[in-house]
Amino acid sequence: MTRPLRLPMIGIVAALTLAMAACSGPSGTADDGSGGSGEPVAGGTATYAIDIQPLGGGVDPMVATALAAQTIMDQAYETLLTRDADGEIQPGLALEYAQPDELTYVFTLREGVKFADGSDFTADDVAYTFETYQTATTSKKSYLLGLSSVTADDDHTVTFAFSQPNGTFLNAVAHRETFMIVGREGYGNATEEERQTRTFGTGPFQLTAWEDGVSMTLSKNEHYWEEGKPYLDAIEMPIIADEATRLASLQQGTADAAWFGDGSIADQAVSAGFTLGDPAFTQTLPIFINPESGPLSDVRVRQAVSLALDRQALVDVAMLGHGEVSLVVPAGDPATPGVDEDTPNHTRDVDAAKELLEEAGQPNPTIVLSYFSDAVQSQHPIYEQMQQQLAEAGITLELKATPASELSPIFTAGETFTDLVSLPWSYRADPTFYFDPFLSETGAMNHWDGNADADAAKALLAEAKATSDADEKADLIEQLTTEVAEQMLILIPMAVPQKFEMWNPDTFKGYSTDPYGSRYNLKDAWVMH
Repeated sequence: MTRPLRLPMIGIVAALTLAMAACSGPSGTADDGSGGSGEPVAGGTATYAIDIQPLGGGVDPMVATALAAQTIMDQAYETLLTRDADGEIQPGLALEYAQPDELTYVFTLREGVKFADGSDFTADDVAYTFETYQTATTSKKSYLLGLSSVTADDDHTVTFAFSQPNGTFLNAVAHRETFMIVGREGYGNATEEERQTRTFGTGPFQLTAWEDGVSMTLSKNEHYWEEGKPYLDAIEMPIIADEATRLASLQQGTADAAWFGDGSIADQAVSAGFTLGDPAFTQTLPIFINPESGPLSDVRVRQAVSLALDRQALVDVAMLGHGEVSLVVPAGDPATPGVDEDTPNHTRDVDAAKELLEEAGQPNPTIVLSYFSDAVQSQHPIYEQMQQQLAEAGITLELKATPASELSPIFTAGETFTDLVSLPWSYRADPTFYFDPFLSETGAMNHWDGNADADAAKALLAEAKATSDADEKADLIEQLTTEVAEQMLILIPMAVPQKFEMWNPDTFKGYSTDPYGSRYNLKDAWVMH
């Protein structure tokens, strides 16, 4: 079956900018939230302030996975397919794909594409890319389970053959931050240091300069395939760790745009007349459960904890409205089943929580929650309010603020943790992979082995991973979500934005945010200085 992919109209962006009534730009002129009007102006340099530079692995797509690296690599490397704001698959470096049987995918590639060094993009580069991913030390390999071969049939046709059905593959190649395509010539001949400090892609911008701890510079790819894009000659990204200082750079005009992790800082920028991009709630704040011992080994105690929470109040008070009640698949992911009144153990009922605790013989349990103490990742107001809410049901929640360096072994080496531990995560290419950390055999947060409470969920997860039929997968994800909520295998207070993007509507034009946080619309941006 061949699936031609709808080509989006050039110049139409895939995400909407949040409309703000009666909002004026810094100059005092009304801003319609579209990022500016008028004909784009080619040339110039935009300044986009960021909080942190890439760390381990730099900007090597075979190694780096952290958000700081992804948002740079997203500008430089492209993927076979993409997704629009509604989650629908769209063309990328491939114009269409065919699935002649459940073990085979054939992609027809876009012609006339070149890498930034001027070399031609061909099917051989795709084969080289995926062969390299299979041997690289990256978690992305989990999406390639059963891949037996990648064959360049001709310059613009490539075939993937699997030894077993893989229902996650298509979603993975459509995720801009998973299988970024590299070239056999440019990337293949580069040293490890070069791969980590510059880029070798087909994307609209390439990383050409990096002053450690100071700034990163993205320069226009003169060979970019989309005619007339990008408009900007360069994007300068000063690295400003402090949120208030970053806001000051925006207010003082030394930055055209910036992003923030703190919603209250974003609110300040809005009050000052800057544009807030539509914040997609694609970062969940999962609280993983250790059921091996202690109060949470009893499902009734876990259910009581969930029933004692008022999640909407957590959003409204602890996060000042900058969040959304969510399930395992984040509220901002188009694949989420969504929360409703029938979601098990999700609507607050303190009396029911008390009854469950009495049944369990634990009317006043004490539970320890560990969370990141680092300022940027803390989210401590949420946990403090949870503490107050749980106390109404007789549950004592002890909060253990812990540096990221001490929590890291929990999710990198699978070390045992306290009763609860909060480890934020971001958008995943396939909805099944939100469940992997706590349900799969290799999941670092999986302490459910041998526990019958998780057996049904594990079976549903395996089935969902094997199917490539979109409707069947959606149904299985809904069943899986319900089972996880019923057994309370993980606690999800809410989903929040990965970052809040802000810009000066007087100087930064044509830009809008995307729901995946990849900032792919920077190729549509232009500046008026």
